[in-house]
Amino acid sequence: MSTVRLLVLGSMLRRGVSHGYGVYNDLTSWRAETWTNVKPGSIYHALEKLEVQGLTRAEASGNHVKLGPSRTEYSITKEGKAEFESLLRSALQSFEIQTFAVGIAFMDMLPRGEVIRLLSDRASALKESASFLRTLPTEEMPSEPSKHPELTGLWENYVSSELSNTLNLITKLEAGKYRFLGE
Repeated sequence: MSTVRLLVLGSMLRRGVSHGYGVYNDLTSWRAETWTNVKPGSIYHALEKLEVQGLTRAEASGNHVKLGPSRTEYSITKEGKAEFESLLRSALQSFEIQTFAVGIAFMDMLPRGEVIRLLSDRASALKESASFLRTLPTEEMPSEPSKHPELTGLWENYVSSELSNTLNLITKLEAGKYRFLGE
């Protein structure tokens, strides 16, 4: 799953038509560098790749006044919107914190009920993972890394924390917090 791809498509969907600098400005104003590892160069690379794959298309600029270097403006195709929604659904179930964070950033672009279902699926998987982690054997003097109590404890705490955060978010959404697609 590409976090950059999801961010670029999400920015473009919010804007309608955009150029790379517009996407870059969005990510900067959202302070995405604090919750992802996206680099500016990856935005332009993603835009090129999305166009080659038919997920975006170049548009004629509506502004005929040259204010600086020429910029290619892009819009998202039907296939690009479907790709965004697929990536978003995956992100909302992801255990990877940066991917999940991008999912949260764009969750309002899906219907509330669907987001709650996706988060509930994530919570179930996290609960199962936490239960499994508690069964792993550890040794006071570990004979191998997988038996180190600090390592398994680290992962169990991380997964348990993610479960708690996900359940709290579900509770908020069920109570009507935030506005979602179709509301």
